[in-house]
Amino acid sequence: MVGRGHPPGHTGAMSNYQGPATLIAGAAQLEVQATLSGSRAGQAEEWGGSAQTDGSSDDFFAALAQDSAKLRLPDGREGDVVAKRTAIGSGRLKISGSGPSPF
Repeated sequence: MVGRGHPPGHTGAMSNYQGPATLIAGAAQLEVQATLSGSRAGQAEEWGGSAQTDGSSDDFFAALAQDSAKLRLPDGREGDVVAKRTAIGSGRLKISGSGPSPF
């Protein structure tokens, strides 16, 4: 059923993931706690969310500035992401997925 305010073809299909993940940029890896959600409208899929680090991740952010990033879940599934700090020193990241979600 198509809900009010949704584009034609919107199925309302949604998926979520909350738990451990690894952000990877080049050879650098960073363990995070991720909160992600995704939705599908026809063939289009959007996903993203946030990730929390322990805050001691300056080396990772240097690598992230130089390379593309991936998010890997504990079962090995991966997705391409853009990860940006929400505030320097906070350890919190905004995650925007690209392509198929890993969850």
